[in-house]
Amino acid sequence: MDNAELLVVNVTTAGAELLGYGIHMVLFILAICLLTRRKTAGKKLLLVYTVAMALFGTTQLGLSVAQVVFTVQLFVQGGTRGQLAAGSALNLAPTFIFFTNNLVSDSLLLYRCFLIWGSRWPPVVLPGILVIATCVAGYNTVINSISHRASLFDALAPNIFGAVTNAVLVAFTVGRIWWIRRDALRVSHGAEVLNRYNTAIAMILESGALLLVPTILAIIPMPAVPRIIMTGIAGQLINIAPTLIVVRVGLGHDIQDTVQSLPGNTHRLVSIPVPASSRSAAASHQAE
Repeated sequence: MDNAELLVVNVTTAGAELLGYGIHMVLFILAICLLTRRKTAGKKLLLVYTVAMALFGTTQLGLSVAQVVFTVQLFVQGGTRGQLAAGSALNLAPTFIFFTNNLVSDSLLLYRCFLIWGSRWPPVVLPGILVIATCVAGYNTVINSISHRASLFDALAPNIFGAVTNAVLVAFTVGRIWWIRRDALRVSHGAEVLNRYNTAIAMILESGALLLVPTILAIIPMPAVPRIIMTGIAGQLINIAPTLIVVRVGLGHDIQDTVQSLPGNTHRLVSIPVPASSRSAAASHQAE
């Protein structure tokens, strides 16, 4: 990749990342305001996650801007191959931050899955292993790239693990809500109850899609330039989806419903984001 191509790639990536960062910052400010003003269960932990993701997002954008500045100087001054190699090394810094950021974002989704499963460990063991495997594969890619030993598998492995991890987390979370919904319908057959759980499932699928789509696109064979740009966009998407969940919880759009113990089943209190229109249905169901 020559200086001109490197300039186009870095400027385009930074532009796409800046757009995503703007959306993330709007959600971040909203999440902080809502969490600090409301008494929300697990508020401190959500605040820690929200601030951490904002710091990672800001760091990634800062590194992207640094890449643009470096590339512009390289382009204007006509840099050597050695300087171009230094620019390539600089490109690895956002990649390292990205995989660390992804670990934090996935751990928030893992925590949500853990709560929905009644704070039981066995159901989240497999997703937890996949979350760690994704991070390890990412770090391995960065290390091999530094030593110029990175293969095609090294480049694809983190994306493959990431796609599988996200799919498993969504499946485990949605599957649990579907199971709780089935038991809830045995107690109340109202359409409000059905809509409440269906909406929760739709929201989880929505947040899962925000993370899964760019990961799948990164696996599909494509030229290096679009792949690099896709990575830049994904760097902010992995913050937007979890922060959106925090905003919904802060707005109070959540289910806090203790499902009655049924023969052979005991469900603990869980919190699942749902629209405000469904909260009245939840209240009437509890009154019954």
